Amino acid sequence: MSTSEPAPERASAAAGGSDPIQAPPSAAETPRRRTHPITPLVTGWKVVVGIIAVATAQNISQLVGEFDPRRLLIGLGLVTLAIVVAVLFSTLSWWFTTYAVDDDGVSVHRGVFSRSREYAPRARIESVSVERPLLARILGLAKVRVEVAGGGESSLDIEYVSSARAEELRLGILQIAAGGRPEGPVAAAGGEAAAPDAAPGHHEGGAEPTAAPRGGRLDALLHDGVTDGELIARIPTERLVRSLLRDLGFLTGVLMSILGVAVAIALAIWQEGFSPAILLALLPTVIAVPRYVFGRIDAGWGFVSRDTDRGLRMRRGLLNTRTDNIAAGRIQGLELRRPVLWRAPGWTAVTATVAGIDEDDENGPTSVLPVGTRGELRDTLRRLSTPLGTTDDLAVVEHLLTAPARSIEGLRAPVRWAWIARRTRVTVLLPGALVHRSGILARRLEIVPRERIQQLSVGDDPIARRLGILDLTVRTAGDELTLDSLPRAEVLGLHATLAADARTLRRYRDRDSWLQPLLTAGAAGGPAEPVHAAEEAGR
Repeated sequence: MSTSEPAPERASAAAGGSDPIQAPPSAAETPRRRTHPITPLVTGWKVVVGIIAVATAQNISQLVGEFDPRRLLIGLGLVTLAIVVAVLFSTLSWWFTTYAVDDDGVSVHRGVFSRSREYAPRARIESVSVERPLLARILGLAKVRVEVAGGGESSLDIEYVSSARAEELRLGILQIAAGGRPEGPVAAAGGEAAAPDAAPGHHEGGAEPTAAPRGGRLDALLHDGVTDGELIARIPTERLVRSLLRDLGFLTGVLMSILGVAVAIALAIWQEGFSPAILLALLPTVIAVPRYVFGRIDAGWGFVSRDTDRGLRMRRGLLNTRTDNIAAGRIQGLELRRPVLWRAPGWTAVTATVAGIDEDDENGPTSVLPVGTRGELRDTLRRLSTPLGTTDDLAVVEHLLTAPARSIEGLRAPVRWAWIARRTRVTVLLPGALVHRSGILARRLEIVPRERIQQLSVGDDPIARRLGILDLTVRTAGDELTLDSLPRAEVLGLHATLAADARTLRRYRDRDSWLQPLLTAGAAGGPAEPVHAAEEAGR
């Protein structure tokens, strides 16, 4: 479905109400645009579904027991009225919602009676993603989300615009955040930076376009939005399904959910007797299990990542799709996860902590590799990880993931009663990063770049003094790593070393990318030895 978006309108500086964030004076002169005119259809249905869900959840038994055609017609009439009212209110909200992109940043004005304004300054824009919920995707629309440096819900949404317009906005906002000026037709129509899709020979990242994937239109639909740049990882559906069947945590969650639903149904039938009303009342619980399974599949379905000059660009999702950009310089840490049944094929999941993005959703931008092979892990780390400073960084990472924790030299709990922690947890200080290995069935490797450390704290109490142990908490932007029950003297030495890092290495905080090459590989000699805290502190 294709419709034209309305022409930009000129917003007045005093258009009703006060703005919560003051912007530069030039922002008031920027031509403003409305979102796509069929946006009310995409947003209005949510209100209708909410009303129906609340009404039926409270009265499901009565509705089933007193069903008759007259009540059905009344109900359908009320639903129709709710749809009309929801669309009218959504249309009114859409009319009073405008956005603008200029050299200073992105702003969104919204509100009918009480006007509000969201503003993302250029210097604080961290990343831009394009999300396509199912209904919006069917209608050819997309939502542009601008992640802003800060805590909590620090994001700004432009919803909804056409898919082509969303890509123009994404490229333009990224260009502005990098210090460039708007270019292309969007800049001429409202100061919104863009890279024209129709321009011949234009390819993001400076890379030649790759050949169209096999499978025709279906494969193109499943991997839409990410076609330019050097291919880093592509997860086939077969591997995704096999990885879930090999994930004991996922299988345990599914089995426990099925068991819980079965017990709930059995108890309801035992107390009330069998009736359709009971099954309808338990329908949300029954739906929860396939929804959980589908959510895990959707989180990695069609995952593609490519290296561009604006960072790592990723696409994922089956029904609700999204594309994200992550620049290496924004990453505060990485977590590698390898469940026990993934060890034979060598699969690994990688999650990044990104400045300005506080999102735990498995379908979110921080999952930079849902399930990757060793080659895909190597290519992903080369572009996202800080140099570890060893002779062969990639070999060190693989060694820390595969070797038994007891054979890894580093800091571990000294007390005998913590026998599980002594055999599964170890902390290693490398020249470029602090690495913590943990996990029994699923091994986890947390990598904290030493130049990203912002705060350190030591936890102490009488019992810890008696046992000769301390807890050390290492904080970066948006995350923290707690090292429990480590030897007291070695923790103090590690604290002194990392405190010096926090004071002196933050000069790299404004870099958009790490030094090249990122990780060393192919050097002779195998995994390098870790650097002890005491030795590092004495340098």
